[in-house]
This record gives sequence, C-alpha cells and structure tokens, in this order.
Amino acid sequence: MDPFFYLVIVAGAIAGASCGLLGVYLVALRLAFIGIFISHTAMAGSVYAHLVGLDPTVGPVVVSSLASMCLAGIRPGRSRLDPNVALAILFSLMLGLTFLGIGLVQGSRSEILGLLWGSILFVRAGSVVVIAVAAVVFAVFALVFNKELKVLLFSRTIASATGVHETFVYALFLGLAGIVLAVNLPLVGGLMIFSLITNPAAAAYQICRGHRAVVVASTLFGVLSAVGGFIASYYLNLPTGACIVLTSTLLFALAALSRTLARRVD
Repeated sequence: MDPFFYLVIVAGAIAGASCGLLGVYLVALRLAFIGIFISHTAMAGSVYAHLVGLDPTVGPVVVSSLASMCLAGIRPGRSRLDPNVALAILFSLMLGLTFLGIGLVQGSRSEILGLLWGSILFVRAGSVVVIAVAAVVFAVFALVFNKELKVLLFSRTIASATGVHETFVYALFLGLAGIVLAVNLPLVGGLMIFSLITNPAAAAYQICRGHRAVVVASTLFGVLSAVGGFIASYYLNLPTGACIVLTSTLLFALAALSRTLARRVD
C-alpha cells in the first residue's frame, strides 16, 4: 500500500484527537461562535499569509492565536452587547476579510480554495510533526490547568471570585485553540473544521457522564471522524472536509439515537 496512505491516517488521527479534545471545552462554553470565529480567523490568516509571502504555517498561527486571545476581553454581564452577538460580528468580519483576500489572489487560486474545503494533498511529513506538537501542547495545557478550566467553563465570574486567574487561563486557552485550528486548517478546510470541534464533543456529551469520560469519548470520536473522512476522501476522490463533516455528523446522530433508546428502556 502507498506509504502516503499511512501518512494520511496518522495526520487524520492526530487532527481528530486534538480537535475532539478542544471541542470538549468549546462546546462547554456554550458560545458556539467562539469555535466558528477562531476557525475563520485561521483561514483569514492563511489567505493573507499566502498573499504577502509569509510562511504558510507561521503566518496563520500568529494571526489566529493573537486574534483568539483578544476574545478574553469579551466578558459576559459587563457589556450591553451579548457575547454571541459580538462573536457573530467578528465572525462576519473574518469571513469578509477571507473572501476579500481570495479575490486579491493573482493567478491560480486552487491552493487557496483548497483551504476552504481541505485536501489530503496538504498532508506532508512536516505538517504531521507540526500538528502533533500542537496537539501535545494543548493536551498538556488541559492536564495542567484541569481544575482551573472546569471552574472557568462553569462561570468566569465564579472563577475570578475563587482566586483563579481566569483572564490569563482563558486567554491562554483561546490562544492554543487558535494554534490547533490553524495547523489543522489545510487538512480539514476552513469551512468544515468547525464540525470536527463540535460534533465529536456533542456526541460525547450525549452518551457520557463526567468530564473524564467526555474527554476520552470526544477524542475518540474526533479520531474516528477524521480518519473515516480521510479514508473516504482518499478512495472516493471527494473533498476531505465534506467527508469529515458527514462522518462526524453520523457519529453524533448515532450517539443521540443511542441516548434516546436508552431513555425509553429506562
């Protein structure tokens, strides 16, 4: 079998695991536009890095992480603007900047358009190393700040009152989230990667009780979604991101069905 196939599987497994783990926290925040905003910030960073000739990895990582950390300044209850509305405005800004950048690209736009849908052609040994490092760093962060993250996701106000440096932890979390999404963007696609950080986590919350169980299940579902989507894309010559979306959605549907059936039995 082609060695490239194994590289695709490894890349898919790491991307799925890191996005699945990230999704546990983004879903728990109950601010869906955070994930959407971060993913599209990464996409905008990739487009403008291409325009100005910056490194295709460093440029998007810097832009995405810095923009994501700025979200820590949006504090619920301290502004007349609802956080979801603020994030929706920022999301529309990033989407507009992304398509403006695409319009400014001279010549062939196939590589840039590939960022929208994702492609296994972006898989290289170097990219696998980069997404693996990002995944390990985020996993270590989640482990070290486990208690702080639990309190923070429950309530930023309570976290601050109990002595947690919530602004620092939250900003660091968002910055790492931006890095994880930026390095996985070429593989999954800017318009599709949100499903990989939402569907596995949502499926895990359907069938699991307890934070640890949710983390394990979401990480596993992320791996299954990405690897399954990569395999379908590889053999059927279909867009990678679309295949990952369909696979992750199927997993969520099965999890929701399982929960419904379990309730009826009880």
